[in-house]
Amino acid sequence: MLLWTLSAGAQESQCPGENAPPPAVLDVDLAALKTSLAALKDTQGRDIWKNTPETDQALEEIFKSTPRKTKLEQFFQLLYAIQKNVDDAMMPVTVQPPKITDVLLTAKVFTEPWFPQHITSVELKRTDTGRPPLYKVQFGQSEVRFPINQGRGFSSWDQGMCQIAKELVFYPGFSFRIRNARNSKNLVVDDFDKVEIFGQFGTRKIFSIDLSYVELEKVEFIAGTDQGKVKAKVAQREFETNKHSALFRFIGTMIPNTSKQRIDW
Repeated sequence: MLLWTLSAGAQESQCPGENAPPPAVLDVDLAALKTSLAALKDTQGRDIWKNTPETDQALEEIFKSTPRKTKLEQFFQLLYAIQKNVDDAMMPVTVQPPKITDVLLTAKVFTEPWFPQHITSVELKRTDTGRPPLYKVQFGQSEVRFPINQGRGFSSWDQGMCQIAKELVFYPGFSFRIRNARNSKNLVVDDFDKVEIFGQFGTRKIFSIDLSYVELEKVEFIAGTDQGKVKAKVAQREFETNKHSALFRFIGTMIPNTSKQRIDW
C-alpha cells in the first residue's frame, strides 16, 4: 500500500506530454571528438585514450548508430569506452578541466552546455576486484541541478496521478559503476550515490502520498530504444523537506521501485 512508482502503468495516457517527441540527439563531429580524446591526460600527465580501429568503431556505435542513442546513454557509453581504455595498473586516474570539459562539450552529450563547467574532476578507481571500477565526479558547488528535457521534464501517468521527473540533483562525490548487462546488449549503470531526481511523484490510490525527491540506484539502457529500466527509492532529502507519517518515514527508504520509461536528460 505504501509503494510509489515512476512508471507508466495506464493503457491510455492521462498525463500531458507523456507521448511528446523525444529530445533531439545532437550531431557529433567524430574527428573533433577523437582529437579531444587523444589530448585527454590525467593529473599525472598520462594518456587516457588512444585512437585505434577498435576505439573508432566504438565511437561510431555510440554516436552514429541507428536508431540513435539518447544523449544520456551516449554520456555513459562514452565513459564506458574510456573505462575500457584504462588498465587496472593505471588506476586510480583523475582528469580535470579543461581536458575533460572539452571532451564532454565536443561529444555534445548535454543539451545544457553549462553543466560540464561545474565539474572539477572525474576519478576512475578500482575499489573492489570483483566489481567494475568506480567513477566519482566532483563539482564546484554543494549542489548542481540539471533540468531534465530542457526544463520540460518527462512525465507518465500512474498510481492515479501524473508523475513528472523535472530535475537531476547532483552532489559532490557523485559516483556510479558501468557494465554490460549479462544476457543482453544493454548497458547498466548502478551503485549510484549522491544523485537524486526532483519532481512530482506519489500515489492517489489507497493512500494519498506526494513525493518530491527520489534517490537513483540503477539504470539499464534497453539497446535500440530510448527506454530503460530505472530503480529508485525515496530519498532521505524527501523526509527532510516534506512531512510524512512515521510509518512511511520508517518504510519509505527501504522499498526500491523499478520502472520502465523513457530515459534522457
